[in-house]
Amino acid sequence: MPVIAYAFVLTVALLAGPAIVLANAKPVPGEIVLVISPNERGRAALIQRSGGRILGPETALLGALAISDNPDFPDTLKSDGAWFVLDGRQFALLCGVAI
Repeated sequence: MPVIAYAFVLTVALLAGPAIVLANAKPVPGEIVLVISPNERGRAALIQRSGGRILGPETALLGALAISDNPDFPDTLKSDGAWFVLDGRQFALLCGVAI
């Protein structure tokens, strides 16, 4: 098997674990969530419109951490246009940060 095939298999194997963890990370109402949406500028408005606030000064190209006291916050974000709303604590653990 060519070296490229080995590299591809290794890359998929290394990325599969974190991808599975994030895909199964259901948001907990009242806790930190990872909001994934298409528009970085519109994301802040989306989060505010849904009754939450962005955590931290930094956001990523497709995501931001947010929190709200509203128990329906994850569902509201999805209905307002977020692609995915995941458990932010699980995402932080993958990055080496305990919240």
